[in-house]
Amino acid sequence: MKIVIDATAAISGGKLYLEKLLPQLAELDSGHEFIVFHAGDLAPLAAAVTKGSVRFVRAAIPFLRDGQWAGASIMRVLWRKFVLPIHLWRLQPDMLFSNSGTVPLAKPAKTRTVIALHNCMPLDQTLIAEERSPVRRWRLRMLRRQMQHSLRAADGSIAFSEDTRQRIQDNFGELAHAPAVVHHAIDWGETERQSVVGADELRRVGIKRPYLLYVSQFHRYKNVVRLLEAFARLAANHPQLQLVLVGSAADGEYWNEITETIELLDLTECVIDRPAMPRQQLIALYRNALGFVQPSLAETCSFPLLEALAMGVPAAAANSTAMPEMAGDAAIYFDPLNVDEMADAMERLVWDESLRGELSQKAIAQAAKFTWEETARRTLAVLESAG
Repeated sequence: MKIVIDATAAISGGKLYLEKLLPQLAELDSGHEFIVFHAGDLAPLAAAVTKGSVRFVRAAIPFLRDGQWAGASIMRVLWRKFVLPIHLWRLQPDMLFSNSGTVPLAKPAKTRTVIALHNCMPLDQTLIAEERSPVRRWRLRMLRRQMQHSLRAADGSIAFSEDTRQRIQDNFGELAHAPAVVHHAIDWGETERQSVVGADELRRVGIKRPYLLYVSQFHRYKNVVRLLEAFARLAANHPQLQLVLVGSAADGEYWNEITETIELLDLTECVIDRPAMPRQQLIALYRNALGFVQPSLAETCSFPLLEALAMGVPAAAANSTAMPEMAGDAAIYFDPLNVDEMADAMERLVWDESLRGELSQKAIAQAAKFTWEETARRTLAVLESAG
């Protein structure tokens, strides 16, 4: 088959997904031809993947500035609506794999479509209503309508967890096709677990004491304010502890609430925040963490949770959406809306050394179940089945 992949929405977790998936698709040597349209976000990958079966095409999206301009998402949407169909008519592919989760307005009759659904936020009306920004609420409602339309128009779809698949069914009823569940994966292993960082390097980041770790962007649904409230209760009993927050302030309004909460709870001396960082530095933070906490209210498949498991970090996670599905018995769980329960789970990670050892061993075994080779094979099977 000739398969066009729309990678113009390759940002954040969707970008990481493609960076790991595409080389594996190239290695499968399936006989299919892949043409990947990207907006510049995948330029380093395009230079690295030289297999003849995968060809990268830079989409001519005006005023994009490599995704840094505030209107970048609008320009990407317009390109997918009005320019991508022109390329499809020119190329006459057998399959369009849309990483943006959308079906174009027009396409050749022979071209089948499979969509990937990275965002489960539009499937939760409560979380949409809790967004403070009218623009963000409007955007999520539009995404919900778009998701419903695309699911009905597509020939197949990929959900990244059984939880997301069930939510799709609950929200939109029976579809002509049943979404296929293909989990994300993790390629960290023994080499990363054995990496060592000196105390001086940790001190340069501001880490002076044992710490718990949070890694992800700062959106309201990530539930970081409640995490801080729970940590404040923990720190009252364990003043030697620090909490390290790693991620970008994707929602400026919510980030302001986070910084205000840190000051209000008098946590300035024991909470460290750092922006997204290079892989080796992040591995070092995982490697030396006392425990990892994932308090999010909505995840299709949590990359940071998988990373923590692969590093053997004892984890406490929300008992919601895809988290129990990803971590299995390799984490302890809490109600993400219950600050006391979250604090109790974090307390267990701190004082119960036996539990940490048990969770660490289980985490490594659990993470080993999620390989990019298997993700690529199952993704290809969905494409072939829909074609």
